[in-house]
Amino acid sequence: MITSEVLKNYRAYEVQHFQVETLKIESAALKGNPLKDPATRFNPLLLPRHEGPWPVIMVLGGFTGNSPFYFNPKFNEQNAVQVIDQAVERGEAPEALYVFIDALTSWGGSQFINSAATGNYEDYIVKEIIPALKEHFPVSHNAQDWCVMGGSSGGYGALHLGSKYPEIFSYVAAIAPDCFFEASLLPELYQAHPFWEKYKESATRALEELRNKKLMKAKNWHSVVNAFGMASCYSANGVGVEFNWPLDIRTAEKIPALWEQWLKHDPVHFLPKRLSHLKKLSGIYLDVGSKDNFHLQYGSRQISKFLNESGIAHEYVEFDGNHFDIGERRVEVWKWLSSLWRA
Repeated sequence: MITSEVLKNYRAYEVQHFQVETLKIESAALKGNPLKDPATRFNPLLLPRHEGPWPVIMVLGGFTGNSPFYFNPKFNEQNAVQVIDQAVERGEAPEALYVFIDALTSWGGSQFINSAATGNYEDYIVKEIIPALKEHFPVSHNAQDWCVMGGSSGGYGALHLGSKYPEIFSYVAAIAPDCFFEASLLPELYQAHPFWEKYKESATRALEELRNKKLMKAKNWHSVVNAFGMASCYSANGVGVEFNWPLDIRTAEKIPALWEQWLKHDPVHFLPKRLSHLKKLSGIYLDVGSKDNFHLQYGSRQISKFLNESGIAHEYVEFDGNHFDIGERRVEVWKWLSSLWRA
């Protein structure tokens, strides 16, 4: 059984065009998850001040981030919520219900999929958050008025959810989405491999080291946690938090069957298998830096090439910057979506 309720939420800054509330979910999908992460989740909302039915924009956060963090005040700069509010003032962002998905895990992220080692975050979104939004708020029930978007792992989640559920989301916007694992994740796996040896091939030990902050003392800790977090999502072995490592423990050569299991989760590989779903979408936006630190421009180019060859119209933008500039690119998503919804 799941329960949900709306909480009033007051912030230390002014928002002109929205009311801020929080959707609290007592999640059945996340209850008893192997990581023992909270099943009670708090999803902040920006509610338009005009009458509904409202369009909906689902915002997904990146790895080791969480889109509710976008509400945190910043020193000497505007946060993402204030940027949205001012973009609405300029007519460059839709007046929609924005929902900021709380999906942080002990590893740093869920990739917004179901995993036996991480938890059922796809079910949490599709079977719990979306019905709760439709129950509590005057939102549109037409997929043409729903968009899922995010950057990095959030961009991955947008591609995954949008291409799997076109009956829910007609618009997908992905900024520097995780993709082309050969270039983006394999180097991270090699960074983490000595630690996997050190922990005697035990995710439980690695997780203990992360929780007691010892792992974070390593200079390359983010790469290590990224590799372990992705393994938890892509190759769970069904025994608690444990997962299968796709590299041979001694030689670090890829284990073909396990690496193939990872590739099934790579947008470069799964999007072509969802071609019929992609053709149902009304809009796809891809945005990536030409100097992305994780080489995500190469996978994004492959995705754009596939979409072109399949006759699927989409917007592809490659900006002069790197992976850590993607926060500034959200406003481009708002402009794109605003122009489409006005049309």
